[in-house]
Amino acid sequence: MRKIVEEGYEKGDYAGTFRISDKPNEMEEGFLKKLIKLLPKNPHILDFGCGIGVPFDKYLDDHGCKVTGIDISQKHINEAKKNVHNAKFIKGDFSKTDFQETFDAIISFYAIFHIPREEHKELFLNMADLLKKEGKILITLGTSGSYGEEENWCGAKMVWSTYKPEMYKKLLDETGFKILEATFEGKQGDKEYHFWVLAQKK
Repeated sequence: MRKIVEEGYEKGDYAGTFRISDKPNEMEEGFLKKLIKLLPKNPHILDFGCGIGVPFDKYLDDHGCKVTGIDISQKHINEAKKNVHNAKFIKGDFSKTDFQETFDAIISFYAIFHIPREEHKELFLNMADLLKKEGKILITLGTSGSYGEEENWCGAKMVWSTYKPEMYKKLLDETGFKILEATFEGKQGDKEYHFWVLAQKK
């Protein structure tokens, strides 16, 4: 699955399809503002699946945050370094990379569903370990509760693996998170339908 995802982002035009603007939309900016307000001044934020660094890492950098991003696509990392000069970007698998420090917050947008759902609980546990006391996460999760493939997504094959939102609520509680806010982006049946969660480490 990871091989398909990496090749899909290397070969496909994700940036040209979804990242034409370097600014977050209204919903995204609303959540980013809420996150920043909950954090200490000049927080260190880790971005799982940072993509090309815009709009999220650029927004955080512009608002006084120190950002470290990791992405499986070298093409994305190269672009991210051009787009957000102050941030640190690493090429790697965020579910398998060890970090030698803790963070005030972890964000992950449109990325967690690219690893097998059977590993999502372990990923949440790892997130909790990487966070400082009462650290925050702001993440988007899938909603279908299934494994899915698409042969031509942005010009390349892509795969997804998700649980339903109620299962994610259960997993987050079991892995040491208190949900502060949760809502949906899009509507059931839409091509883009995601579950947004802002949570705090218990």
